Amino acid sequence: MKRENVRIVRGALMWGLALAAAAAVLLAAGTKAHADQAYGYLLPTSSYTYLDESAVAGWPAQVVCYAKNEIYARNGRRFVSNELQNWFNMQYWYTPIYAPEQFSDSMLNTYETANVQMLSNVEASLGTYALDGNNYSYDVVRRYLSTSGGAQYYVNPDSYLFYDSDSRYLSDSDLSALSAQELCYAKNEIYARRGYIFQSTELSDYFNAKNWYWGTNDASTFSDSVFNAYETANISALKQKEFALVPGGYVLDQPGYTYQNIGSYSGGLVAQATTSDYIFYDSAVRYLTDAEVSALSLQQMCYARNEIYARRGYIFQSQELRDYFGSKCWYHPTVPAQSFNDQVFNQVEMANIELLKRYEYGINPNGYQLY
Repeated sequence: MKRENVRIVRGALMWGLALAAAAAVLLAAGTKAHADQAYGYLLPTSSYTYLDESAVAGWPAQVVCYAKNEIYARNGRRFVSNELQNWFNMQYWYTPIYAPEQFSDSMLNTYETANVQMLSNVEASLGTYALDGNNYSYDVVRRYLSTSGGAQYYVNPDSYLFYDSDSRYLSDSDLSALSAQELCYAKNEIYARRGYIFQSTELSDYFNAKNWYWGTNDASTFSDSVFNAYETANISALKQKEFALVPGGYVLDQPGYTYQNIGSYSGGLVAQATTSDYIFYDSAVRYLTDAEVSALSLQQMCYARNEIYARRGYIFQSQELRDYFGSKCWYHPTVPAQSFNDQVFNQVEMANIELLKRYEYGINPNGYQLY
């Protein structure tokens, strides 16, 4: 067994329960991120590929330091350094869970462990970056972020007109500033989130440019029954407002249409996760029990197993899982199925996946059947 894995097993046994308790307190409080300050990753593949020094060739020590700590941040670590904490607080994908003294490197998978070591070595060769110096600036880091490819899979909340139109009722004040075109797009954004394939060239082109859009449901088979209460109410409100501005609504596919004036109205603040957003919020840091798993339904077992994959950024092929995890504010799909392998999991996660799978397939030899 690799040395890293031995440390993972030993570490999980010693501190898993303490971390779980701390996570419960921190997650229960909830946090918010600024949508207008959302960014991607410096090293988007650092959780599932081994990187070498060429990945950061020419980077200054500050950027290498941030890239190293990005790996910890992706696993929910908080920071003593105000410089680092303030930086990661601005990242929409960041969900702070563990205090520095409660975090252990055993939370990292083998890729992350190796990449942290490589980045530490590179940083040391450049002269270790001194955090929290007078007049520190993020300008250099932002410049490298913009060229690192970190936005390839990252979903920026500001890529929606209303990022949360599936989880809250839009108000009159939300809609009052929108043009008829924006109202039409915001209405269809709710359909797009559900994978609707548009007949309109204008809408098809607009939503295909969004990296969160998967057109999977043909118009002929699409049913409004997929919408929840928020979505149904918001579609009605948006349509009513749109038709009040323009009788018959905004006319799509007119010559000369443009997306230039389409903005984001997500409100600047987007809620992050609480414990209720998970089936087992701590399945990455403690071993689940037979009693807990046996009490779940077949569907819940399947979802809880895939929740471990979702936490690691897996991009699901199943529409059911896309819909379910896509509604979770903590889910950031970053790893394509063809790039994903089980080495991204730590030993606790692997054990929990096997336990959940054993119960699920023990009830039904075919497991839960996803749509």
